[in-house]
Amino acid sequence: MTRSSQREEPTKRSGQQRAVRGRRLQGRLLAASTASVIAFAVGAVPAAASTSSGAPNFSVTTIAGKTFTLAGQRGKVVVLDFLAGGSCAVCAEEAPVLDRSAARFASKGVRVLVVDMSQGSASALRSFYRGKLHVSTRLLIAADEGLRVSQRYRVTSVGTTYVFGRDGSVRWHGLWLGKEQVLLGAIAQAAA
Repeated sequence: MTRSSQREEPTKRSGQQRAVRGRRLQGRLLAASTASVIAFAVGAVPAAASTSSGAPNFSVTTIAGKTFTLAGQRGKVVVLDFLAGGSCAVCAEEAPVLDRSAARFASKGVRVLVVDMSQGSASALRSFYRGKLHVSTRLLIAADEGLRVSQRYRVTSVGTTYVFGRDGSVRWHGLWLGKEQVLLGAIAQAAA
């Protein structure tokens, strides 16, 4: 290598790294913007039926064809994450972490559910989460048909997460992308 090519190589690599980081950020912003537009486009949300602790109850059908009802999970800790499969960068980062969390806390009675807002079919969601992202069947996935669940929870960003205690109360909610320890801490505290 000549001196000039030695100088160009690190510059070329750092430029490529900046481009990759820029594409990732653009994907995250696009995903968050899409979720915000979806949430605001549906308008006002009527008051939802709540569990006795105030968390809105809901029922969804998982991609495995099973019914999941929040009220039916009493005695378990439930992690509810709103994603939007397909080309969503946030989803591709969060789903594997959620899958690992489902496995890690299964013995403590923790159930982890992804409610997908993409309006994809069960087959498309199965292809994305199980096929492309390789998440296990321990991570429950359900389509948010008509965006009913995300409306009840007034979700405005992809990646919004709720952790419910064994009594059905909201123990934590927020965004944790890139801060896996925040999620793990919230689950551990609810499962203690």
